[in-house]
Amino acid sequence: MHGLFPNVTARPGRVMPAKAKESIRHEVLLCATVATLSFVVFQVLNLQDSISAQAASVLILFSLCWKAAGMAGWQRAIGTLIGCNAALLSQLFLYSHTDFLLFPMVILWILSFVFARFHILGGGIPGIGFGVLTTFGILFGNSLGPGQDLIYSALYRFSSVSVAIVLSLCAVYVMHHLLNRFSATRHHTFD
Repeated sequence: MHGLFPNVTARPGRVMPAKAKESIRHEVLLCATVATLSFVVFQVLNLQDSISAQAASVLILFSLCWKAAGMAGWQRAIGTLIGCNAALLSQLFLYSHTDFLLFPMVILWILSFVFARFHILGGGIPGIGFGVLTTFGILFGNSLGPGQDLIYSALYRFSSVSVAIVLSLCAVYVMHHLLNRFSATRHHTFD
């Protein structure tokens, strides 16, 4: 798309904010520990069918700190809830006509346009719109087939993602406070 619609004016370079080394250490240790813990839990409990929940537990770490991780977790949960409800509403429209490919395709196409616009209006950050798009995209792609419905898959997805987000936020909270006890890993948002 960049080749078809090139920028009219040059974009300014991204200015990286200056951070103290203590904050950088804090963010690296926090995210690495929680991501590793998430991986270990999902492997030990053999939760292969909950890959979306594992992805959600890692996606909330992109904010790199406790305060922003809470907001990211909330946005991911709301996006998953809206996406599951959109898929369930679509199931009502489809009823028993999932075997005719044109019907699910049209609904998926319309929902993609609506929520892609919502995602872009949100500034393109992985917020609610991104959560909605990935949720119903995966539900339609993996769970909807001829003669199948989305009800169990949507309910399972929302519950597993919600539990993963809550447990990940608990781990982030504990690690954040543990790392702030030491001056070498104290985050700049420390009160």
